[in-house]
This record gives sequence, structure tokens and C-alpha cells, in this order.
Amino acid sequence: MPGRSRSPATFPQYRQYRHKRWVRVVAAAVVFVSLTTTDPMALAQNPTIDEIREDRKQVQEEAAETQGEIDGLFGDLDSLEMAVNTLVEARDSAEAAANAATRKHEEAQADLGRTEARIAELEAEVAETDLLLQESAVNAFTSFQGPNSEQTALSEDPWRHARSQSLRSFANRSTEDLLDDYRGQSAELEALRADALRNVNELEGLRNEALERTGNLRTAVANEERAVAKIKDRVGDLFTELEALENRDAALEDNLAQEVARLEAIAAAARARARGVTVPRNAPVDLVEVQGIVVNVLIAEGLGGFLDAMRAEGFNLFGSGYRTNSRQIELRQQHCGTSDYAVYQMPSSQCSPPTARPGFSQHEVGLAVDFIYNGRLIRSQNTPVFQAMARIAPNYGLLNLPSEPWHWSTSGR
Repeated sequence: MPGRSRSPATFPQYRQYRHKRWVRVVAAAVVFVSLTTTDPMALAQNPTIDEIREDRKQVQEEAAETQGEIDGLFGDLDSLEMAVNTLVEARDSAEAAANAATRKHEEAQADLGRTEARIAELEAEVAETDLLLQESAVNAFTSFQGPNSEQTALSEDPWRHARSQSLRSFANRSTEDLLDDYRGQSAELEALRADALRNVNELEGLRNEALERTGNLRTAVANEERAVAKIKDRVGDLFTELEALENRDAALEDNLAQEVARLEAIAAAARARARGVTVPRNAPVDLVEVQGIVVNVLIAEGLGGFLDAMRAEGFNLFGSGYRTNSRQIELRQQHCGTSDYAVYQMPSSQCSPPTARPGFSQHEVGLAVDFIYNGRLIRSQNTPVFQAMARIAPNYGLLNLPSEPWHWSTSGR
């Protein structure tokens, strides 16, 4: 983009934008989760790490596009401002030329006025000449008889005496000389008039051209200045958008750090639990711990093989297996309601999330597991982890309850 290089820091909106940017300190609190008391279905359904990263990637791409548009507009702004400066110089020069042309036109009009005045004088002289010519025709060849010069000068009007003297002198000139003098004065009159009018018309044309050019340049300057103002407004809007995007990116960065810390805490707790899971005493069935999950001994081998197979696919699963009848009642109260009907009779599909009635849950006999991946219940069938489970789990005697992607048991209930 042509034009001088402009630093964004010279733009007022940029300085305001940088001043308003948040000072961010990323701090992640490690929350240790006690898996013996945590209900997997109650885990917060926040976005996964991959979702946060994808969201942040999109935000950063939008921010890069916005910054690119700002940089491009700065180049356009430089070019426009250079064009405005050039037009302003041309406009000022044109205005000076128009003012000069106007002055010359005014001077020419004054000259024309003076010429018209001179023309009037010449016309008076022509009239005088014509009168003398007429009188000369009558008196040229007659003798002049009158008082002597001194007496006439003393007794008559001095002007009249001078005129008589002129007539007597003029009478000696030939008629042809008078006619030539008349023609010369008439030609001089016409030449003066033509020159004056031509000069006025030429200068008026130059003045009009200068005024038109000045008007066009003024319009061009106004248009360019409006374009500059429009770009500056757009740049200001883009800085606002960029600030919002960077604030969003900062929030996602914080969320990502917190999520990583949370998952690390869960993993640490899971490893600790796997080293020493407490199998409930006095349970109605024989229980065993399999990689941190307490289940009925009848599915221990199948569950272990399934977890190993999933790990080989790149998915490290955890979950909640056996739960007591009292724990099932607590979950019904949380998910269905506290009335006896809600706890013991309401269909599980009317609970949120669906929860089996006490005495009817496969968890109470250790034959079901609610699986967790990346610290969250598996709530969607349209995910790679679920699709891998659907492909592998049946080989190990585990079936999914279709309405609950996280719930797998020996019966599919």
C-alpha cells in the first residue's frame, strides 16, 4: 500500500485501546476432588479443553483478521491524507489564481470604463469636427469682414472670439483634410472599444475558469476529507472489536489454565484412589476395585479389559460404579424431587438427569458404570470417545443405555 508508514501508536483510538486493555494475571486453583463422595452426574458441564482451545483459536483468528484490516486501513488512511494534502495545495493555488483573475477582471472593467469615457470625449471631438466642417463649407470661401481683432477680443465673449479665430484658421484647411481627421478619430474609437471589450471578455473567461477549478478542488477536498473521517471511524470501531476479542482470548486463556489444573487434580485424585480404593463393607454383593472403580466381581475382568482396550485407543476413562441404596435415594431427591412419589415412583425419564428408582438401579448391585472422560460425564454419542466405546464395550460384556451415553451395564439398563 503506497503512502508513508504510520505507527498504530500514533492513532488516538489505539492509545485509548491500549490503555483500556486488561492487565491479566492467569491463576489456576487446584481443586482436589474426593471421588468417594462425588456424584459423576453432578460434575459441571463446562467446555472441554479441546472446545476451549478451538474457541480460542477462532477468537485469535478473528483478532488477526481485525488487526490485518486495521493495518490495511492505516495504509489507506496514509494515502488518502497525502491526496488530501495535495488537493489542498492545488485548491489554495487555484484560489490564489482565481483571486488574481478576479482582480485583473476588475481592472479591465475599470479600463473599459475609462475607455468608454475616452470614447465619449472622442465622440464630442467628432461632433465638434463635424460642426466645424459644416461651418467651414459655408465660410471657407467668403471673406471675413468685421471689427479688428483687438476690438472683437475686447467687445465679444472671449470664448466666442477664440472660436472665431479657430474657424478662420480652419477655413484655410482643405475639406479632404477634415474628412481624413474625422475618419481617423472614428477608427480610433472603434479600436479602443474593441480592445476594451476583448480584454474584458478574455479576463472574464479566465476568471470563470479559475473559479470553476477552485470549486471542483473544494469539492474534491471535501470528498477526500469525508473518506478520511469514514476510515478513522471504521478504525475506531475495529479497535473496539479487537479489544473485545483480546478480552475474550484472555478469558479463554484463564479458563484453559483452570481446566488443565482441574483435570490434573482429578487425575491425581484418581491415581491416589486407584492405589487404595475402599470397598464398602456389608454390601449385598461381592465387590472389587478395578482401576479405581468399585464394581461387582462378576464384571471385574470385563471392565479391566475394556479400560485397557480404551487406553490403547488413546482414551483414559474413569467412572463411578457401585453405589449404595441410600446414595441412590439421595440422587433421586436431587434429580427427581423430595416427595415419596418423586423418590420411589416417578419414572426415571422424568428426572434430570434420568435416575433409576431405588432398588432398580444396576449401580446398586455393582453391574453398571457411569463413565467419565477428561473429567466429565460422556454426554454425547457424537464424540470419538463414545464411538470407540460403542465399538469396543460389547466385546467385554458392557452395553449402553441409549438415553444416557455415560451409563454402561451388563444389561444395557
